[in-house]
Amino acid sequence: MPTFHYTAKKGPHDVVEGLLEADSRGGVLALLMQQGYVPVRVVEQAPEPVADGAAPAAQTAVAARLPARPVRAARVPVVQFTAFTRQFASLVRSHVPLLRSLQILRDQARHPYFKHILHEVAEDVRQGHTLSGAFGKFPRTFSPLYVNLVRSGESSGTLEAVLERLAEQLERDEALRARVRAAFTYPAFVGLVGAGTVVFLLTFVMPRLAGLLEGLGDRLPAATKTLLATADLMSRGWFWLGLTGLAIAGTLLWRAAGEQGRWALDRMTLRLPLVGPLLHDLELARFARTFGLQLSHGLPILQAIEVAIPVVTHRVLRADLQRLPEGLRQGGALSDGLRGVRIADPFLVNTVAVGEEGGRVGEALVEVATYYERNAERSLQTMATLLEPALIVGVGLVVGFIVMAVLLPIFEMSAINP
Repeated sequence: MPTFHYTAKKGPHDVVEGLLEADSRGGVLALLMQQGYVPVRVVEQAPEPVADGAAPAAQTAVAARLPARPVRAARVPVVQFTAFTRQFASLVRSHVPLLRSLQILRDQARHPYFKHILHEVAEDVRQGHTLSGAFGKFPRTFSPLYVNLVRSGESSGTLEAVLERLAEQLERDEALRARVRAAFTYPAFVGLVGAGTVVFLLTFVMPRLAGLLEGLGDRLPAATKTLLATADLMSRGWFWLGLTGLAIAGTLLWRAAGEQGRWALDRMTLRLPLVGPLLHDLELARFARTFGLQLSHGLPILQAIEVAIPVVTHRVLRADLQRLPEGLRQGGALSDGLRGVRIADPFLVNTVAVGEEGGRVGEALVEVATYYERNAERSLQTMATLLEPALIVGVGLVVGFIVMAVLLPIFEMSAINP
């Protein structure tokens, strides 16, 4: 009895796959629909050879093996996706057939949904679809840049080089994210510990000292009175309830503000010292590298820029860059278009102009991206270096004020009664 591999859905997100033994493909479809599944694909498996003397598997009219847990759509971790691209490039470089490479990577995948994606991609390739077309069916996992570059590699016969460049780009992005996390991990830890210490002193320690200090009456220093009032306020349940209500109200107002509020926030962040230049460098680096990679692999400039602009997440910067395609459609040079963009500095414009003269615009944009990434790393390091002592000093001042406010009445009592 033939064995069929099936993929089916149950609900909008649950995807299941497995094997069924049946007389025909129609029998598999009927069984799946009886169990509440919507068949997506049913493919007959090639029969496996049976060793001499081995008993054939027991066959029944219909033997179903439905998976215990359906595969849910989920975001594939960046680390696993980067490892997949690097391993895929290595397999292609080793002249492993494409379908075999996808099957190997599918078996190695640890993320259930990514395993499902690779199975679907392998099935599409088996049925004659292009690799880029199969990737394009999963836009949440394979970005337009990824699909476009794979398509260019397929058409030019340079898939190995394209995959290696994509792996390098993904590794570079992950390294930058790791540096950002590392730069702000310690300041965030200091801030959390400092805030926790202050809350503990005001809500647990001070209420136990309040009776002793309030016995001094009007002789209490102003700092001590302020500290006791603050501690009394924070020890009441309605204070935390009100604080939670304010946070909820702020969240609702932010959601109600919608796109207009986000635009206002983006405009404000560009004006902040250190933060504004950092955002500018990060976004332009992302745009230039995405644009440059596509041009380096032979993609048309208009197609490349339509993919590169949405990579910029900052609304103000993205709106500024969206004026570029119109000039390019009218036959203008890229450097001329960049001169009309407010966020493009002279270094970007001049480097692109030199690249146009030498016919190496893609390489020039990649060099620009590297320059901006180095600037962003320096800015991150500067911010982290300034933030650490600022947080330590701030926490020290608050704790010092609490200690001083507690000790001042004791000192005054000692002075009165030597």
